[in-house]
Amino acid sequence: MVGIRKRKDFFEDFGSELFDNLEEIIETLLEEMGESIPFVYGFSIIRRPGEDLEFQKFGNIPEYSQNEEKTFPSEVKDPLIDIFENEELVHVLAEFPEIKKEDILLHATAQNLEIRINRPFKYSEDIELPVRVDPKSAKANYKNGVLEVTFRRCAEEKPVEIKIDW
Repeated sequence: MVGIRKRKDFFEDFGSELFDNLEEIIETLLEEMGESIPFVYGFSIIRRPGEDLEFQKFGNIPEYSQNEEKTFPSEVKDPLIDIFENEELVHVLAEFPEIKKEDILLHATAQNLEIRINRPFKYSEDIELPVRVDPKSAKANYKNGVLEVTFRRCAEEKPVEIKIDW
């Protein structure tokens, strides 16, 4: 009678060390993050006609080098910031979960929007707007962790003909 051969599991020979190492990395992350700080990580890919793809990461997961040393503190969260525009308006959307409205400071010029957060951590971002806007037209709304700032676009200045005196 021929003996029955036990079928080998595919993952027994292939990559078992890879999965062990992955488990160690996850356990280290969990220990460092603690229970009070939620995991936040994501990315956004924006494609505008005639422009290259724009890739933006956000979150509070610490980055590690090859020797697994932390390169920035996990309490700092990079928000997802998107800018949308149409013929009349420019919308800036930024995600700030766990922030109170009172802790957000906004300053605007015709070309930039500065967002500052004072608590529970310090954060500052100067966003270059894609077109000139009227900063006095700004309207801001903060609800469910999402900041929305809307501006009216400045009317484009048309070229003016200059007459030369004789």
